[in-house]
Amino acid sequence: LRAACQRGVARRYGGPTAACRERLDYELAIIRAKGFAAYFLVVEDIVAQCPRTCGRGSAAASIVSYLLGITHVDPLAHNLFFERFLNMDRKDPPDIDVDFPWDEREKALRYVFARYPGCSAMVADHVTFGPRLCLREPAKALGLPEEEIARLVAFWRQGRLERIPAYLRRASERIRGFPRHLGTHPGGVVITPGPITGYTQVQESALGYPLIAWEKDATEEAGLVKIDLLGNRSLAVLRDTLDEVNRRRGAGSLELTRGASSLRQAELTWEGREALEDGPTRALIASGRTLGIFYVESPATRQLLQKMRAGDYERLVIASSIIRPAANRWIREFVKRLHGAPYRPLTPRLEQTLEETCGIMVYQEDVSRVVIDAAGFSAGEADQLRKILSKKDRELRLPDFRERFFRGGAERGVPARDLQLVWEMILSFEGYSFCKAHSASYALVSYKLAHLKRYYPLEFFTAVINNGGGFYSRQTYVNEVRRLGFPILPPEVNASALAYTVERTAQGGALRVGLGQLRDLPQEFLGRLLEDRERRGPFADFQDLLARLDPGLPEVRVLVRSGSLDGLAGGLTRPELLWLYFRQSDRSARGPTLPLMPSPPPGIGDYPPAVKLHDELSMLGLLISRHPLSLFAGRIRRLARGLPALIDSRALPAHRGHRVTLAGLLVTGKEVLTSRREPMVFVSFEDEHSVFETVFFPQAFREFYPRLDGGGVFLVSGRVMEEQGALSLHAEKVLGLERGADPSGAPVPGAEGRGSPLAAGGIWGGWGPAAAPT
Repeated sequence: LRAACQRGVARRYGGPTAACRERLDYELAIIRAKGFAAYFLVVEDIVAQCPRTCGRGSAAASIVSYLLGITHVDPLAHNLFFERFLNMDRKDPPDIDVDFPWDEREKALRYVFARYPGCSAMVADHVTFGPRLCLREPAKALGLPEEEIARLVAFWRQGRLERIPAYLRRASERIRGFPRHLGTHPGGVVITPGPITGYTQVQESALGYPLIAWEKDATEEAGLVKIDLLGNRSLAVLRDTLDEVNRRRGAGSLELTRGASSLRQAELTWEGREALEDGPTRALIASGRTLGIFYVESPATRQLLQKMRAGDYERLVIASSIIRPAANRWIREFVKRLHGAPYRPLTPRLEQTLEETCGIMVYQEDVSRVVIDAAGFSAGEADQLRKILSKKDRELRLPDFRERFFRGGAERGVPARDLQLVWEMILSFEGYSFCKAHSASYALVSYKLAHLKRYYPLEFFTAVINNGGGFYSRQTYVNEVRRLGFPILPPEVNASALAYTVERTAQGGALRVGLGQLRDLPQEFLGRLLEDRERRGPFADFQDLLARLDPGLPEVRVLVRSGSLDGLAGGLTRPELLWLYFRQSDRSARGPTLPLMPSPPPGIGDYPPAVKLHDELSMLGLLISRHPLSLFAGRIRRLARGLPALIDSRALPAHRGHRVTLAGLLVTGKEVLTSRREPMVFVSFEDEHSVFETVFFPQAFREFYPRLDGGGVFLVSGRVMEEQGALSLHAEKVLGLERGADPSGAPVPGAEGRGSPLAAGGIWGGWGPAAAPT
């Protein structure tokens, strides 16, 4: 291990330094005493098979991990706390978390099971009956139809328990929390010195991997060391954007994207650090325009960045760590201090400990450092407290630690008032929080992605869409590409690949929708189409496609009605193409076909615009020809009469403090509890110009929750409020727009409520209520 680290010193630092030698000797002494040298070498071997990774978690605080290439943030330069990862008092084994591009993770897992056969397995996940499942399963067992079950789950989510039959409520209460089946941990892998069956039973997982019976906590209690090998879509975004930029640069066609600096002519690499020193990238982050950028694109983080108005790497690490459920009070205080508000350190002892975060506890290790400095905890005791804060039974175990903290602080002369304030800040870490090393690792990925978005936005968003997006729906990312000024080109059998692609046009670059976006096109036929086109060239016309592929009616219908054959139509309408297909099929059934197709009879005509828009939505699952909100222009104008002034999101800064009305497509929502334990929700909407934020306080939440549930398009009225530089609309009234047809002639796809085809997967994503009713 020492020899491998010495090789890493030359690669990472160019040669040994006194600080590097001191830190390396210190870490290796602990690793040797704990017997974990082989663990590091095993992880290094796994990472070497797929080197485009992001080592994260507390392991990123280790210089050994950095020198081995497991992690990529310099722990010396960024003052990362090794003892959060490993210390002499720690009783349980550490674990190293490594993210791979989501489509390369399986390769890493296959390597592990081939390299260590019979001595490796996945960690289990004990799946229990959760709040929704304990309602769905009895309902299914009793024979209720799926539509009725979905309606009952919606009642539960809205807190309308009286609408759920009493017999179902009783059944769900009885099985809630009971084991249901053995699942697989998202990434946990164990490797044992001898046969793994000498430690625990092994069965086959649903994906065919060996699976032990224990979940992660029991695995650690049994003394097994876990390695987390996880898939990360944003690493694939980074990889694909770099590959596309370098490919287009080599082909001499990169000028089609705007803003690419003439100074960036060298090939972009995975290891490159140029983003960290780039002023325009820093300005992009400081503006909060981080949609699509991993780890910092959530509404809460984008608004925090706007409040901070600082986009350097160190501040981004802080921003991505301080966003946690119980920290709102301290977030506001941090922003004030960041902009110069005077403050008194929590205690003189902690002034240096929390200097870089303006006296606010931000990182997990701050809990350990503070209780060590202020109350005399040992490193092991401090680590125990940090772990308990994230446990479900913390309320049972915290009183003992609180008593020890106040006693130790008093013995060191810390005033009781200061100790109380420190303890309140410690409690803000309840639930979940992050160590600095983890956030620094992810912030490095965020910064690289922000750099690519700033200079190569079209390539960046193409990769985001192709890799399944991030925090938002695909519709939101497509809308953002349009807002950036790039045309969205429809799927086309001769121009589209399987995935979305960057395409040259006379005006510059455009986003071409891939054929894989067609919802009902069989994968077998799609593969055959692409293979034939690659082997024999583009299709000459509609008849050529029929002759070469011999498609059935379902395939032709999807291709025709989605517009994918418009380029082969030769002036024919879509109904005329279908007529020709039926005519060709009829003649083929009666004998050999003539080389020329007959002309369609006059009068067939074309589909009206409303039908084409409906086909677009139903065939693709999203709208690409226009922003969805444009369909409701007439209805918006009518319903806005009598409401506060109708504006679009561009005008929000000019209406601070005023009551206004905006139309928007619901994008996402986050439900939280107030200090009085009342539910409220933060909801993001978008119009044709930007994504904007709204707040529904408890009264508005109770009134409008059922209307918002399921998503769709809405008129929202309220007052524009500013908090530390970030704007939001405090909602007072909501009107749904998806009812009937718009007088402009455009279709209104779907009906109000949960059936809306414009809904981005449901307003709550997967969160559900903040306080699940019992």
